[in-house]
Amino acid sequence: MNSQADTILHGNLVNVYTGTISESYVGIKGKMVTYLGKNLIPSRERMELGSRYILPGYIDAHIHIESSMMVPSQYARVVVPRGTTCVIADPHEIANVKGIDGIKFMIRDSKRTPLRVYVVIPSCVPATHLETSGSSIGVDEIKKLRRLDRVIGLGEFMDFPGVIAGRKEDIEKIRACQKIPIDGHAPGLRGLDLCAYISAGIFSDHESTTKEEALEKLSLGMWIMIREGSASRNLKDLIGIVSKENSRRFMLVIDDKHVADLIAEGDLDYSLRKAVGEGLDPVDAIRMVTLNPAEYYGLRKLGGVSPGKSADLVVVNNLKDFVAELVMVDGKIVAKDGQYLPEVRESFDDRSIFKTMNLGEVAPEDIAIKYDGRERVVTIRVIGVVGGQIYTKELRQDLEVKDGMLASDIDHDVLKICVVERHKRSGRIGKGFVKGFGIKEGTIASSIAHDSHNIVVVGTNDKDMCIAVNRLRKMGGGIVAVNSEKILGELPLPVAGLMSTWKAENIVENLKKLHEEVDRLGCNLEAPYMTISFLSLPVIPELKITDYGLVDVGKFDFVDLIVS
Repeated sequence: MNSQADTILHGNLVNVYTGTISESYVGIKGKMVTYLGKNLIPSRERMELGSRYILPGYIDAHIHIESSMMVPSQYARVVVPRGTTCVIADPHEIANVKGIDGIKFMIRDSKRTPLRVYVVIPSCVPATHLETSGSSIGVDEIKKLRRLDRVIGLGEFMDFPGVIAGRKEDIEKIRACQKIPIDGHAPGLRGLDLCAYISAGIFSDHESTTKEEALEKLSLGMWIMIREGSASRNLKDLIGIVSKENSRRFMLVIDDKHVADLIAEGDLDYSLRKAVGEGLDPVDAIRMVTLNPAEYYGLRKLGGVSPGKSADLVVVNNLKDFVAELVMVDGKIVAKDGQYLPEVRESFDDRSIFKTMNLGEVAPEDIAIKYDGRERVVTIRVIGVVGGQIYTKELRQDLEVKDGMLASDIDHDVLKICVVERHKRSGRIGKGFVKGFGIKEGTIASSIAHDSHNIVVVGTNDKDMCIAVNRLRKMGGGIVAVNSEKILGELPLPVAGLMSTWKAENIVENLKKLHEEVDRLGCNLEAPYMTISFLSLPVIPELKITDYGLVDVGKFDFVDLIVS
């Protein structure tokens, strides 16, 4: 092989194989790294990096791009300049709305960017039998999806009760993917049930929230993904269990992160900063976003800087701040000093992805909660929001019956919550109450409602709630705030009711105005729209709500609003 390189980089190389840092020359020819050593070799171009560090491109091992509110081509504009060169995307959000067509859209759009987007097949669409989704993915669909370009695994298996019970369809899905990684989803699962879940063929988990839970899963052979997103921030609680002896079984992942947080905080670079700030060795942290995910998913050309690997590199200022000054994919510079260099065409061939709001208008009588009993006060189940987490608590609250109706108790921060089915035009509406938003007037609503993405609305009065739902119906999905029968602010998300085609900066500008209005309503949550989007997810404990009603996640069944 000709030793001539196209480009030579000279700086401090972080070698994820030896765990060492040393001054080195890195030679790139075409799309590959072809040389690593102390001696300079001939090249067309030489880049002297001084005291800067050369790292492998970051790999996000578990992300739902849809949660950023951006389509993949716009998402890449935000994360690539931060050093992320590859993501393992689980598109189960759009799959719940548009099925295989939605997944194909995500793959097609991602190919317009230098960001390597690999896909794991959504395993649970719908996530459970407790909700209505716009599509379903069974064993036959999984077999078809396995043949698609860029599909490399089976996504998080959320129906853990079905796996533990040996439900035929669940086991068949797992068997259809035996030769590829199968991701897990096992919040709070311990002991015999956890062993049964792993025995079925589950490789990893990203749902641990305590050290004890994560260590048990690790000891049973699971790869542990430590999540630091917008609604779930588990890094601080878990990073202390990572040691020299076990660090090769951990990955840092994002899971779900809001566009505003991506802009303000960062992506995996933020996780690296936080992990190192908590005392983790920088090389171990870097391995958790490079070599470890590459080996877990079998991406042999990625994860390290060595001859024969793809020339996906990040040059950072230091190993504390991780400011990406240069990002390369396949040997080409794709970002420099925080600027994304490729152009993005903002056009879409498939317009059906914009037509997904299939519901009729909603009137106040449709969301009213009637009570025919004689009691003047009843005890109800209330969804208790936990700040900074996507799990909830089941609370009990006494609620006064007024004119045969149960309504929001603003003084005690008990607000009505409804989930309106938007895929089948069934007219079905789940009704309940939630505590923790602090809203004193008005309402907020969203067509982002994991995982089936029906419309979820929280408010103080039925009129405003209906106006919010009907506005989302008209604009093709999104998020909205309403007070005194007036639209205070909104963000259209016309792509499957989940994503915008706008640039991140435009989305954030709109969101900022919207959050200002929500703050004026009295909301005390840092990320109200991210929080509301997880209140309908019936696979995360304890109490959730779908279009069918309240769900006790532990029992994996419906429960009555009123406590007997």
